[in-house]
Amino acid sequence: MKSKQSALSVAILASLLLASNASIAATLEEVVVTARKQAESLVDTPVAVSVLGAEFFEKSGFTTMTDVVKFVPGFDYSPTSSVRANGTRIRGIRTASYSEGFESSVAVVIDGVVMAREAAGFFDLYDIESVEVIKGPQGTLFGKNASAGVINVRTKQPEYEFSGGGDIMFGTYGERRIRGSVTGPLIDDTLAYRITGSTNENDGVIDNKYAGENDVNSKDTWSLRAKFLYEPTDQLSATLTLDTVKEDNKCCIATWRTSGDDIGLIGAAYTPNALQLQEALDLAGITAGAGNRSVAIFEDRINQESEANGVALQLSYDLGETQLTSITAWRDYYIDEFNEADQLSNTDLNNRNGTEADSEQISQEFRLTGNINDAVSYVAGLYYFNEDIDADGSIYVELGAFGLFNSRTRSIRSVETTNLAAFGEVNWDLTDKFTLIVGGRFSDEEKDATFSRMGTSIDPNLPFATLFSGDYIGAQNSEDTNFSGRVIGRYNITDNVNTYVAWSRGYKGPGFDVGDGANGAFANETGGLPFVDAEVPTLIEIGFKGWFLDNTLSVNTALFHQSTEDLQTIRALPNGGVSNLAIGEVVSDGFEADFMYLTPVEGLTITGSLTYLDVVYEEFLQEPELEGENFEGVPEWAYSLIANYDFQLGDGGWSGFARAEYSWQDDKNASTGNTERTLIEDYGLLNIRAGLTSPSKKYSATLAVENATDEDYPYWIGGSTFSALGSTATSQYLGPDRIVRLTLGAKF
Repeated sequence: MKSKQSALSVAILASLLLASNASIAATLEEVVVTARKQAESLVDTPVAVSVLGAEFFEKSGFTTMTDVVKFVPGFDYSPTSSVRANGTRIRGIRTASYSEGFESSVAVVIDGVVMAREAAGFFDLYDIESVEVIKGPQGTLFGKNASAGVINVRTKQPEYEFSGGGDIMFGTYGERRIRGSVTGPLIDDTLAYRITGSTNENDGVIDNKYAGENDVNSKDTWSLRAKFLYEPTDQLSATLTLDTVKEDNKCCIATWRTSGDDIGLIGAAYTPNALQLQEALDLAGITAGAGNRSVAIFEDRINQESEANGVALQLSYDLGETQLTSITAWRDYYIDEFNEADQLSNTDLNNRNGTEADSEQISQEFRLTGNINDAVSYVAGLYYFNEDIDADGSIYVELGAFGLFNSRTRSIRSVETTNLAAFGEVNWDLTDKFTLIVGGRFSDEEKDATFSRMGTSIDPNLPFATLFSGDYIGAQNSEDTNFSGRVIGRYNITDNVNTYVAWSRGYKGPGFDVGDGANGAFANETGGLPFVDAEVPTLIEIGFKGWFLDNTLSVNTALFHQSTEDLQTIRALPNGGVSNLAIGEVVSDGFEADFMYLTPVEGLTITGSLTYLDVVYEEFLQEPELEGENFEGVPEWAYSLIANYDFQLGDGGWSGFARAEYSWQDDKNASTGNTERTLIEDYGLLNIRAGLTSPSKKYSATLAVENATDEDYPYWIGGSTFSALGSTATSQYLGPDRIVRLTLGAKF
């Protein structure tokens, strides 16, 4: 595998050396970002931010965050069998939880609106202006749950000139996708619209060997977004956005990686009825292994339906030296998911679980941006947020060998969160080269949670009995205030080169464990719910950014040390359940860099990134003691390279491109305890793309091969339903194997 890395690197370097005497025909375009709530050059922005623009998405064909993360330093996203527990990482830090009482450490912001639930913001990335990945605590300006960083998505605005386009794609596993967008005027120079829609389906990427059942982990999604821009005067503009996304997927199931030791149900009464996983796999015709993409289940035991709807109104008014902005938003996110947790429907023990949840949020932000004089500028604002989420979850256990069918525990929970904040940041040019930046945010957050559980009584001798028996009710309230902020010193070495030093402190409010594995004994004893303290990160960062070689090379680097106290995370329990806890303190040290180079070869651009991360448990409040151990799920090294070559075909006006994308990451461990059986070994992925565009620029065709070398790689490796019985078996959630796609596009 490492030879593939070297081969690609040598090829790229060779192309640069061979072209060393060629003339430079162009320069890179300036990248504009809004990471500090104002438009500014990427080089001038004194925070660590990676930007992916519209051209990146057009050339790469990427439509999901799982595609994007491979090419952004310090950024990772690992899907699991439940979108509720998917965890976005920035610099190794994340919160992955099945509990509605917790929020992500990474804020997802779409057109200025913070998503209450991370999964609600991960729609198909189509008709996108840019995606900014902002690293480190960003609570000063972005506020809620931005303790690790922010994913800032900006969709394209309406235009007054009529235009549009779309594409149709066909791919492996019966994949088919249709997308389209149209924009134009309703009233010349006053009112414009933009309508964007997409639909994406496939027939399932996991082979289902159960007779008569369809393949699973299939996809069926569609989305629609309408934006209206109203500019009645030179001072006032209003943007109204309405969007909806629906999914009806037979997803997302893991597969068996190892079968472990044959096991029997623990307890003298049950040893004659040994449950042997390997026999069940043999009967189903499944071979456990790193490349296993097969299950044997009833299709109706896996399902993932979701719907997200939103309305947002952004008003901007130019007051001269000051810009007033108001963003009012309402959103709703509904999900109903069900999963066969043991990936088999032919064993004596079957474990199925599901949750139906509905989240409704409203938010309001008022923001002033302006200049006090030529040397001092500022951003100041007020923010209100409220989310009310209700969930109904069930866990089913069938013990066929013992005559116990459909044993069930049901939990009903509700969480309401209200956040009020005032924030501001001042930029003071002390000299023509040095700028001091000071910002702060005062937050008041209140959270109310209720939880009730109804469990079917089963034999207490069973090792997992505590998961499925006992009725209890718990309720909890918390109110917390916090002041977070940052201080940055930026120095302009030249007009094109900047460096900065930053200190910042973030905040994410307390949480309650209201998941299915919540501690019933705790609730019965106290009448409350397990409480987890607020998450507080502190960051020290040094950055260097600049344009070089006559503006043909852009480089952005950052060196950082971050300590996160009371990191909120999830942990597996010995009885097979999970709990949410604050693990003490996690320390992250690292370096990251990205670059873009417009080479002397006309049309050839090289883009790359490099990440080094050392993330360890500095303090671990639970057993066993893990101080000094690596934090789960974080590779030490990762890098990516993209070579894109644009060319003309003769004198006929046809143009084309050829593109190679390579990403590699080091070993990482998927479990909190860093066990050998959950080690994910290093792997590299190669994508190859080529496309043609007609002389009129109206028609295009692109052929892409993703994971061209057909690598088997897991997003995660974990225990199983049988862990409570002493099994060492492991399951895995695999990334896609080789995928071939043909896309045909048209513009008008």
